[in-house]
Amino acid sequence: MSTIDVCEIESSHAESASREDVNIDNAFVQAYRRRIKESQKIFWSRFGVTQSRGSRFELGATIPRPVMLLLRLYFSGLITDEDLASVKQKCVSVHRPAPFNPDRLNPYGSL
Repeated sequence: MSTIDVCEIESSHAESASREDVNIDNAFVQAYRRRIKESQKIFWSRFGVTQSRGSRFELGATIPRPVMLLLRLYFSGLITDEDLASVKQKCVSVHRPAPFNPDRLNPYGSL
């Protein structure tokens, strides 16, 4: 993608970003992330997405509806970085203990 293409994408999406109906695609997200000079890890972690998955999104993979919803809210200005960070802090990680194995001589269970 050339610099001209990126500028066209940014200008066409900047106009739609002011409306409620934000049209977001993979190229727009990639161009935006590069324009603000953020790494994929930092940008996508804001939305609960890993760097590798975010890279796939930017290369054309379908963005799931929950992530797309967050992106639309973010680019339309209805949610901010602070909103996303406050939700992330409230999330409690789930730790599930390993299943109990009464047979201590055989760690793989009874055969």
